[in-house]
Amino acid sequence: MATSPGRVHPRGQLGGAACRWGSWCGTDRVPPSRTGRRVFDEVWRSQGEDVAPGVAAALLHLAAAGDQPVLVVSRPRPPEAPERPRVRWANATLAALLGLAPGDLVDLAVGRVLRGADAPGALVRERCTRFAVEAVTASGEARATEVAAWPVPERVSGFGAVSERLHVGAALAAEDHWVLQLVSPDDERSRAALRAAEERFATLAQDSPVPTLVSDVGARLSRVNDAFAALLGVPAPQLCGTGWLAHVLDDERARLAQAVADVLAGERVTFDTRLRTAAGLVRWVTVRLAPSRTPGYGAGFVGTVEDVTDRRARENRLAYQAQHDLLTGLPNRLALLEHLGELLPDGLCPDAVPGAPVPPLTAPVGVLMVDLDDFKTVNDGLGPEAGDAVLVEVARRLVRTVRAGDLVSRPGGDEFVLVCHDLPDEAAVEATARRVLDALVPPVEVNGLRLRVGASVGVVMLTGGPGGAEEVVRDVGIATHEAKAAGGGRWALLDEEVRQRARRSLRLVADLREALAHGTLDVHYQPVVRPGTPTRPDAQLLSVEALARWRHPELGPIDPATFIDVAERANLVPVLDAHVLAVACRDLATWRTDAAAAGLPHVPRRVAVNVSAVSLSADGFADGVRRTVAAAGLELDDVCLEVTETALASDLRACRAVLEELRRDGARVAIDDFGTGYSSLAYLVDLPADHLKVDRSFVRDLRGGRGSSGGARGGPARAVAAAVVSLARTLGLDVVAEGVETHEQNAVLVELGCEAVQGYLYARPMSREDLWRVLCDGGTLAPQQPGLPAPRQVPA
Repeated sequence: MATSPGRVHPRGQLGGAACRWGSWCGTDRVPPSRTGRRVFDEVWRSQGEDVAPGVAAALLHLAAAGDQPVLVVSRPRPPEAPERPRVRWANATLAALLGLAPGDLVDLAVGRVLRGADAPGALVRERCTRFAVEAVTASGEARATEVAAWPVPERVSGFGAVSERLHVGAALAAEDHWVLQLVSPDDERSRAALRAAEERFATLAQDSPVPTLVSDVGARLSRVNDAFAALLGVPAPQLCGTGWLAHVLDDERARLAQAVADVLAGERVTFDTRLRTAAGLVRWVTVRLAPSRTPGYGAGFVGTVEDVTDRRARENRLAYQAQHDLLTGLPNRLALLEHLGELLPDGLCPDAVPGAPVPPLTAPVGVLMVDLDDFKTVNDGLGPEAGDAVLVEVARRLVRTVRAGDLVSRPGGDEFVLVCHDLPDEAAVEATARRVLDALVPPVEVNGLRLRVGASVGVVMLTGGPGGAEEVVRDVGIATHEAKAAGGGRWALLDEEVRQRARRSLRLVADLREALAHGTLDVHYQPVVRPGTPTRPDAQLLSVEALARWRHPELGPIDPATFIDVAERANLVPVLDAHVLAVACRDLATWRTDAAAAGLPHVPRRVAVNVSAVSLSADGFADGVRRTVAAAGLELDDVCLEVTETALASDLRACRAVLEELRRDGARVAIDDFGTGYSSLAYLVDLPADHLKVDRSFVRDLRGGRGSSGGARGGPARAVAAAVVSLARTLGLDVVAEGVETHEQNAVLVELGCEAVQGYLYARPMSREDLWRVLCDGGTLAPQQPGLPAPRQVPA
């Protein structure tokens, strides 16, 4: 029995009694697939191969029971025409609903049966859709209903030979198919399900600990739960309608009205507001509203209310602590920087064009740093509690000294920074600085003691020039340092010369750190020699002293005193010491290897390296020396550690322990600049030493003849040098005289029995290459009369 493509023979329609409109219940849910298989089996038994392949595919995908109003529609794929979808199959339930026979529906445009089903976007391939339509009955009556549409997959599986026999794949390649099911919102069972859902929601909301409110229309509440009533301390019936709005603070009502308007327009909104409870307490709450539409009423909302009063209090407390000093209650460094940032051009004009002229401040602003003089003495002598009491009193006095619009902050330690507005000239700046200093003159009473607290004040003027807040704080710190360097108890205004000098120092710190990190700092070597005599004028090289030298890539050679001072202020001395030791050990090992290969008879016995007390007292110093020496292939006996008396005075106990440990393992120890420190003899008793180095200040004044006044031969300098040499011999120590520059000095030292000297008479510090040439010449050095060196001076 042949049928046209896409049609189903009338005897193949599913049976079933006609049902009245509204007696069926729709669903969006896909029932079990066996229902679709049952429907397909019934059609297959009635029609066999007469069923259209596209309809077969749709029935295979069908997910609705036979008593639901269902039809199958298809639409040719572009560019085929026509584009309007047509009915390909309908079940008896749908046909009876419309008052038509099932066969009469086949090939009709779906828009004639279900107005709106052919609207753009109603039937899509990517997902299931649900949309409103008007179902047109045989009598022409149009009834509002909804349609759920499921697209039929392009690949139908699970039916094996049936799919292949009906050429389902080919049919689906030509047209798109959908299964449409009518659903009725007015169905009694739907209304019952809606009532049940509302009851479940009401139960959940009523018992929920989260304050909840419901509006059926507008801002009028239809229901609130017990948690919301408990939050405001008001019975729930009094909050329904518009009663809840009476608990919104007056200045919050505009924000609330806007939020309600937004949610009624379909938006989800979240906002913070304040509510007043029945007891008069104000609570901060976070309100979250979602749109809701109730049939027969209109637009409303469902919302929750979270009491965040305690959380906001914690957040405010943390925010306060983040920007205030907990001891004095003053703004801290972060608050100071933010305040300065608002005053500076970058803060005032965040959108300014780079390179554009910077607008000046409306009035000059003075930034004053107050640094207490000798505060460490109070803190160490009387304890931190007394120090805290002093800081609190100083903070109180400073706040009373400035005007109400000025800022007093404590960025840390014993430093206070004041930001004072409207200082038109230097006279006003001086008057402000004087008031600050005068405020700290009266003594501070702490535990019955009257403590006098002095201070140094640095001043920087903000005139609208470029620069950031950090730079301002740094500059005012420089000015304070200048005031302290001038004796303290005074004020200093930062000028350009001081600023440039400080910036050069900062640049040297950064460049020195980079040079140490990349190992580009040079090491030169000054020979320690056996001095020449009238019969043997040339000196013989004994050992070398390693000395750091720095050739700046732009500034040229930097005076060692300058960059060593920079290293001390930047805590780079341990790194510098370690670098010199590593390079010196490596060079000594290289000289020995190369000398052995070249058959040279003489190389330095050992290399001496200056070590600071900071390095000696650092954890792991001894192990670091061992590793460095071993890495170069040397023994500790090849190294001499030179320590100054002044450095030893800082931490004698720690230095002694480390030096004894290394000396037991073979290292040599020399006391440098002997005679310039304190209690030198005591150090000799307590310290493990192998050498004494006579300071150049004693060597400089050595004379060979009798003085003009008839005093002792050679004068006091000779007597001191003779005493040092004699003391060293008595203690079994070697002596090295530093700073030998003249033949006369050399002769006196030889006469006194000094067997090792170093100085410009024989050699200045030289590079490793120059020292190698000395070794190639047999390790001898002829005396000369050098001039004084002139290293490049760079202010630190």
